[in-house]
Amino acid sequence: MAENRVTKDKAAQAPDWSDVKKALVIVPHPDDAEFAFGGTAIQMARQGIEITYMILTNGDKGNHNPLITRNQLILMRKEEQREAAALCGVRHVIFMDEEDGFLQPTPALRKRVVREIRRIRPELIMCFNPDRYLVGDSYINHPDHRNAGLVALEAIFPAADNPMFYPDLIDEGYPPHKISQLYVAGHPEPNVVVDITEEMETKIQAILCHKSQFPNPAEAQKRWRERWGEEQPDGTVRYFERFKGMRFR
Repeated sequence: MAENRVTKDKAAQAPDWSDVKKALVIVPHPDDAEFAFGGTAIQMARQGIEITYMILTNGDKGNHNPLITRNQLILMRKEEQREAAALCGVRHVIFMDEEDGFLQPTPALRKRVVREIRRIRPELIMCFNPDRYLVGDSYINHPDHRNAGLVALEAIFPAADNPMFYPDLIDEGYPPHKISQLYVAGHPEPNVVVDITEEMETKIQAILCHKSQFPNPAEAQKRWRERWGEEQPDGTVRYFERFKGMRFR
């Protein structure tokens, strides 16, 4: 368990959502949104912010049970994601249906993501760090996680707010849109700290909606509490999500 890390983050600040009416979370797989952004999403939804999850892949590799077919798994994971999102207060879930495990930042996918950004018009987008290859001492970051971050960033800039990109989308009724904030999870220099202590139990229950992913949920919960829990000077434990935050004018 991290020890009083929050007091050591001199540059870190609490989130400012005063200009945020809509937020878009872009992740590769069903369950990634809850893991990285679940507590923040719950807190934002409680404040009346309209949140959309964009799930880039269909999750068809996310199980080792040979008795489950690919199509069964896709349907299962979508239903699990909808249930988890609802528990977090997330109003909309978009499935982009790219193949799990082979996500790439292609021009075609970038255009599809830009279309959704222009349609939804969020002030805040949340995504993964595309530069994160190794996590701790025992985990290689999934390539879909890295590429999902790249897909998101390349859609945000330079494409989403530039009328020279995809003028046909303007003809469809989707004019350029510039976001005002970006949160990147998994960045080595986070500067936004969200205290999710009050949301922690709901975050865990939302993650557990993804039943296909956790054969031993009790053991998994113990790891999650250790991962996000930080002991405070008074001996209590509080829970946090951290992001690299950027603002655009």
